[in-house]
Amino acid sequence: MPPVPSAGLETIAGTEARLDNAAAQCSVLVVSCDRYCDLWVPFFHQFHQYWPDCPFPVYLGANSASYDDPCVYMLQSGADESWSKNLKFFLSRIPTRYVLVLLEDFFLDGPVSNSSLLGHLEALELLGGTVLRLAPNPPPDLCLENFPGVGEIHRQAAFRVSAQPGIWNRNALIAILRDEESAWDFEHLGTERSRADDGGYYCAQVSSLPCWHVVERGKWFRPAARYYRKLNIGCDFAVRPTMSTLTAMKKFAGRQLRRKSMPALGSLRVALLTNLIPPYHKPVLDRLAKRYGSLRILLSTTMESNRPWTPEWQGLDVAVQKTWTFGRRWRHPAGFSEALPLHVPIDTFARLRRYRPDVVISVEMGMRTLLAALYRRLHRDSRLIIWAEVSEATERGRGVLRRVLRAVLARQADAFLAVGASGMRYVRGLGVAPGRVFPLFYTTDVKRFAGGDASPTPEHARRMLYAGQLIERKGLVPFLAALSEWAAAHPERNVEFTIAGGGPLRTALETFVAQENLTLHFAGSLPYDELPKLYSKADVFVLPTLADTWGVVVNEALAAGLPVLGSVRAQAVEELVIDGVNGWTFDPDRPSEMYAAIDRAMQTTSEQLTAMRAKAQARAFALMPDDVARMIDDAIAATVKTR
Repeated sequence: MPPVPSAGLETIAGTEARLDNAAAQCSVLVVSCDRYCDLWVPFFHQFHQYWPDCPFPVYLGANSASYDDPCVYMLQSGADESWSKNLKFFLSRIPTRYVLVLLEDFFLDGPVSNSSLLGHLEALELLGGTVLRLAPNPPPDLCLENFPGVGEIHRQAAFRVSAQPGIWNRNALIAILRDEESAWDFEHLGTERSRADDGGYYCAQVSSLPCWHVVERGKWFRPAARYYRKLNIGCDFAVRPTMSTLTAMKKFAGRQLRRKSMPALGSLRVALLTNLIPPYHKPVLDRLAKRYGSLRILLSTTMESNRPWTPEWQGLDVAVQKTWTFGRRWRHPAGFSEALPLHVPIDTFARLRRYRPDVVISVEMGMRTLLAALYRRLHRDSRLIIWAEVSEATERGRGVLRRVLRAVLARQADAFLAVGASGMRYVRGLGVAPGRVFPLFYTTDVKRFAGGDASPTPEHARRMLYAGQLIERKGLVPFLAALSEWAAAHPERNVEFTIAGGGPLRTALETFVAQENLTLHFAGSLPYDELPKLYSKADVFVLPTLADTWGVVVNEALAAGLPVLGSVRAQAVEELVIDGVNGWTFDPDRPSEMYAAIDRAMQTTSEQLTAMRAKAQARAFALMPDDVARMIDDAIAATVKTR
């Protein structure tokens, strides 16, 4: 009998070293019980025939029965209490970090490639994953850019946890198991438990361990029984019956329905309908484009006149639609009004009909979404997700007609992506069931904003920064009044306030009469690439908005290490900023609350500000483009699995 391997994980390098160290990396565990001991002889006949050079130690787990094979270690759990409890016992006796788990009713049916298996073991190690399933049945949902032979199993996928052949992280598998569960419970309930983990579940694109499932629920599949009876490899057909033809047909039909119910996300055609592509959405869209079979983005315009951004579409499939654009004025109960373009992309239905997407994601709840709903209505296999760029603050005072239209659209959509907790509350208020509403946060490439090395100014001075549109909705005039009031009450303190951006409010801001110890700088509109340098010269970022769906400038500022002095009317502030930890928050409708927040920010010492900088960056880096892409994945997966 070969020596028992020692625990540990060593770096695998070179073909010889990979094979030599394989036993220290991984073991093969054949999970069985005494009731299935009649399958052991044919199982290991096939195993040795098709995998004679297996580099891993091989274990067979049972209750009390023994199997005489010099190449196999016997593990005996005792009484057969449950499948999962037996498996936990077997795993506890295996010292390697990874375990290739096989069931005794999966017979090898073709040559096994050691190099392919070791490649999958290395991939699982590099990915830090929980499992890499070796049989693509069903196939993985998402492609992995740097692992061409491996795909990711989506969090919402059926049978994410499976008893099919796979390489498991031993400790992770033990954590998933529950003593009382059968193998069927392990797959179904384990899959539900796995949804708490965003990633870690992978699958080979092509099977590297060809197997034939020969027995189910104690009965031979008829084709397998017929085939192995002819081979005469030790099967005892007197011990267990053969499945009836009717039962086999039912099982086959069930498998086909399950396969249809959850198509692989990596093969989906997805259409995204939106006004334009802001630069902060580009990193997320890049990731989505790699995850699906095809992602086409239909824009109403290349860029709006009030946006200082240069269009960034490189690497994306983008088309600009035939669009009618009208001017309109948005009047809000908070007292501000704002000129906004209204886009009507008139060729939406025709473009969707030509592209024939499986999933349509339509941003906002206007004419484009009505046309997308018509496409969904006429193409029953498609799915419609409405990307609701709303918050309770932005939707105050909307007319009855708009709310009726949105309620109608809510009944046509398969799911909603709602921005932030406030957006989710608003969408649910339209009568949408909670299970159809998925959260969506915004972010950007936060790494590009984290390069600054600025240090805070002394306690007697503060450098504040605002970056954005100079419009009434951003609340700059009341904020300047409160800041000037604070400066007047603290003449010994100096405040510098840099305002970057353009808009109709600039003249009023430039003529604002500030206190002598309050200095205003106007930086104008800057290209997106120059914003990191701007952030690096500030101590505190300010966003006093009266109503914002999100406010990605908050992500950018936090990533640059700037605590945020922000209004709770921006969902980015509500979701990302904790008062006194990485910023200070206030309700802009309450002037005294705004003044108190300014005072707390100004009274923060340099040492405290340094600590808040670190916490600001940590919060920003907890929300990366990959995280946002996964949120969108969740909505897509939940809709297509019912097709």
